[in-house]
Amino acid sequence: MARQEADCRALIEARGWAVGDVYRDNDTSAYSGRVRPEYERLLTDIEAGNVRAVVAWHGDRLHRSPRELERFIDLAERTGLRIETVKAGTVDLSTASGRAVARTLGAWARFESEHKSDRIRRKLAENAAAGKPHGGLRPFGWEPDKMTIRESEAAVLRESANRILAGEPIRAIIRDLNERGLFNASGTPWTHPTFRKVIINPRHAGLRFTNGQEVGPAAWPAIIEPETWRAVSRTLTNPERVTTPGRGGKLHLLSGIAFCGVCGAPLRVGHSKSTKAYRCFVKACVSRRSDYFEEYVEEIIIERLSRPDAAALLVSDDDGGERERAAQEAERVRHRLDEAALAFAGGLITARQLSTITEQLRPQLADLEAAAAPPPDRAKVLGRLIGSPDVRKAWESLNRDAQRAVVRLLLSITVNRGRRGPGWSVDGIEIEWR
Repeated sequence: MARQEADCRALIEARGWAVGDVYRDNDTSAYSGRVRPEYERLLTDIEAGNVRAVVAWHGDRLHRSPRELERFIDLAERTGLRIETVKAGTVDLSTASGRAVARTLGAWARFESEHKSDRIRRKLAENAAAGKPHGGLRPFGWEPDKMTIRESEAAVLRESANRILAGEPIRAIIRDLNERGLFNASGTPWTHPTFRKVIINPRHAGLRFTNGQEVGPAAWPAIIEPETWRAVSRTLTNPERVTTPGRGGKLHLLSGIAFCGVCGAPLRVGHSKSTKAYRCFVKACVSRRSDYFEEYVEEIIIERLSRPDAAALLVSDDDGGERERAAQEAERVRHRLDEAALAFAGGLITARQLSTITEQLRPQLADLEAAAAPPPDRAKVLGRLIGSPDVRKAWESLNRDAQRAVVRLLLSITVNRGRRGPGWSVDGIEIEWR
């Protein structure tokens, strides 16, 4: 762009003119169809009589859309605008022959852009089918060749995946990574959008996607196990996931962790005139005073982690065989979905039949992927508590995000309808250790 501008300035100097203004839309091509703010400003200035002549490097720098060209021709005819280009000379839009030449050149410029776009799309499709990477900037976790793992960053991705599966919010993970100086690929601190985009990138699982669809294994190795990546992606894309604190910015210990035993909805903190209480988020089936409820759960955790055998909680009861069987069955379900899509593309089944198959298999696949996901690293969640000489003090030193991660990892909490009447009661509260 700098070279093109220099050429335009040289032409202006040769004509003995002066530069009135420069209109640059460096990040938006004429072919893209998106609004170009500087181009629109140019048209406004021409209409107002502030611009009598336009100098461009080439006509296709001004427009590659026939609709856009016709608008420009109409404006040039009404204002007597003069157009000069470095590469194509004078563009005379005041005569029929000049307008015909401009339209012809515009049609060929449009053809060239569309042809180039087709070549790029074909190349991207070929890369996707072969599992090869596209161009672009270096992804976090990878060397510039996009095929070799950068282990220092890969460790951050694995740690973050485990923390997400343990229930730790993204904001807490980002804050910790930035405090430790573990920044993104551009060397700047993480933000919520950039971190989320990176952590759910399928390339980390060694998978090749195109247009949002999985096309098979990639040519590069995996940083994260595919089932772990699927579990993380499912967690972060869940529309029911709460990503911001509640009223007043306060984050409550059991919100979204305790569930209603009547309808299965999560419990959230609601406010009344005198107290705050956890209530069923959907139908208000159940309710428990928040401060007593939180204290009750905290005492259960502190008592258990204070026992001599607390280290046993670091070992998961995970059955690797069950996970492997779930992963194999999930792959079979994905294969059936692919076969259905191919059958539809080949005209063997109707769109209604494809929709029915998809609606039946997608929930099965989600359950199988959840069962196949590796368990979170318990040591990372419980490390500051297990073996502490004063578990209560260690618990109180944790921020709310970390405390919630511990509760989510260790306990399954269900609140059923309890006895009616004044006072606090644990009646109806069911707590199971995971």
